[in-house]
Amino acid sequence: MRRVLLVTKDEKELAPVLQGVLVRAGYRVTVSQPEEDALLEVVGESAPEVVVADCREKADCAASIRRLLASECDLKELLVIALLTREQASEMEWPGIDDFMIPPFSGEELLARLSLLLWRIRKIDSDQVIKIGDLLIDMLNYEASIDGTPIELTFKEYEVLRFLATHRGRVFTREALLNHVWGYDYYGGTRTIDVHIRRLRSKLEPSHDHLIETVRNVGYRFSS
Repeated sequence: MRRVLLVTKDEKELAPVLQGVLVRAGYRVTVSQPEEDALLEVVGESAPEVVVADCREKADCAASIRRLLASECDLKELLVIALLTREQASEMEWPGIDDFMIPPFSGEELLARLSLLLWRIRKIDSDQVIKIGDLLIDMLNYEASIDGTPIELTFKEYEVLRFLATHRGRVFTREALLNHVWGYDYYGGTRTIDVHIRRLRSKLEPSHDHLIETVRNVGYRFSS
């Protein structure tokens, strides 16, 4: 079971939301206050693979936690996701951080970012291939193919396809797709989604373009 350490002072509101989503997805989640003694005590019980650090009060806390756990607990390959304010995200540099989120913090977004980060860096997901008929999405190598023939996709086209295919049957608004694929810090318009969906359909060819359905006045879903 993959292990996540959630570091935050907000143990009444933020922690239960994020912890609940991750636990239901199969992660083992430990919550800790950011003080050194508390961190070392918790980590001594269960060495985490990923740290999610609430840095809204102190922007460099994620890097500090990473240094502490590397030196004191010999955890030199930790992945670190920082929770930041919008102002911090626009101003600071990113040493020691692998990814970040800005408010509103969503357990579903954290789960998506965490999964993608693990796929990219550790390649440890157990369901790394999605197969729908002769359409194959290889999440280990970031490739898609139809009947063995590779589909030439941009990274964002692939991400839209992967996200919809891993949530088959669910309807997502354009705003939700922007948030999940581009992130909450993306300031482009929702037309970006329509353009990528149109390109995806053309590359999936007539035999498979129906898999991405338009839900009128709402958004898109991948056929279940």
